[in-house]
Amino acid sequence: MLKVVLIGRPNVGKSTLFNRLVRSQKAIVNDEPGVTRDRKYGQANLVDLSFIIVDTAGMDDSLKGTTQNDIRQQSKFAIEEANIIFFVIDGRVGVLPVEKIFANNLKKQNKPVAILINKSEGSKGFLGLSEATSLGFENVIPISAEQGEGLSDIYDFLKENFKAENSKIFQNKVSNYHNKSPIRISVTGRPNTGKSTLINNIIGENRLVTGTDAGITRDSIEINWNYENHDFCLIDTAGLRRKSKITKNLEKDMISDTLRSIKFSQICILLVDASKNIDKQDLTIARMIIGEGRGIIIGANKWDKVNDQNIFRDNIINKLSTSLSQIKEIPIVFMSGLHKKGIDKLFEKIFYINEKINTRITTGKLNKWLSTIIENNPPPLYKGKKNNIRYITQFNIKPPTFALFMSSPDHLPNSYKRFLLGSIVKTFNLFGVPIRIMFRKGNNPYVKK
Repeated sequence: MLKVVLIGRPNVGKSTLFNRLVRSQKAIVNDEPGVTRDRKYGQANLVDLSFIIVDTAGMDDSLKGTTQNDIRQQSKFAIEEANIIFFVIDGRVGVLPVEKIFANNLKKQNKPVAILINKSEGSKGFLGLSEATSLGFENVIPISAEQGEGLSDIYDFLKENFKAENSKIFQNKVSNYHNKSPIRISVTGRPNTGKSTLINNIIGENRLVTGTDAGITRDSIEINWNYENHDFCLIDTAGLRRKSKITKNLEKDMISDTLRSIKFSQICILLVDASKNIDKQDLTIARMIIGEGRGIIIGANKWDKVNDQNIFRDNIINKLSTSLSQIKEIPIVFMSGLHKKGIDKLFEKIFYINEKINTRITTGKLNKWLSTIIENNPPPLYKGKKNNIRYITQFNIKPPTFALFMSSPDHLPNSYKRFLLGSIVKTFNLFGVPIRIMFRKGNNPYVKK
């Protein structure tokens, strides 16, 4: 089984994250630094991933004496046997010199490494985010181990690296894994929009219970399926009603399960009942999906029951463009899950969104774009002074997420932020997927001072 090792300075939250991943208070957590001394192993599970998580003592170059050397050696052993390394830093403190030294040593390990910026909830965590890119690693993930934020991004990173690392371990054995990890697709929407029927007809069997009554599906059901030599995990979810109508504890649990499925999916198909027009609750669910940074496709189901299809088509396009303006050109598939119409078109859109949401743009291309933007459309002055935009870099995918460094982000008008977002989408053809730009105060983090 793969080993994932947590390393970092004392008191950055490694043990808190360890406890969350093993779902128990197995590691002692205290504000006093240096509580953890030995390597601590635990069985971790995150959605469909199982792995060994290893907690280590905090790295500290100031440690002296035999005991301290033994502690340091324990951490060294953990790194050597690791398949994947999580380098945890304190987002409120930022990057310290010892961490830069340690990062240089980690690069020599030639292993997958992700920088986890812990305690990043709220504005105080921005410091670590803006400085983390200087460590030179491609994957930077803001998290809060205490509050459970960022687990979906940790899952995406692990999923991406599990196949390659498993191949190294079992290279002389027969493996049941396909070439790539399955694309996780959640089918969501209001009750009785045809989610279970759609999945049954996609896979060609009555795998899920269906009926005319709303609320038949309670648990989220995962089904592994292959389409055109691509592996998928299709997830049927319980229907999401308005909060004001939810009173029973069972339904609250169902809703929590559905929200969890959305969080750990790459793409969500929002199924709407085309025969009843798009509803306010449909738009609420769409905003929820976009807020999680998941890819979204609107499935206008029961299309065969719509009398005036042109009117409905124009209506849904207008509503999406006005109510969900943060995403340009959300894909819409007009379909009938019951009659198996539009399924091939649906998967065309899935492949498209999956490609776009995994887009990674080089720093060189981004800053070439930025130079042109600033030259032709400079940001507005603030109190008669220039608000200099200095540098941009992409630090995450799923969704594509960018950090833009400038002199005064708090005084950049929202209209200009929307202009930058729209320009990135148009320039790099990122239509139909959520995009995030984080505006940070500072200079180019790669320029040595």
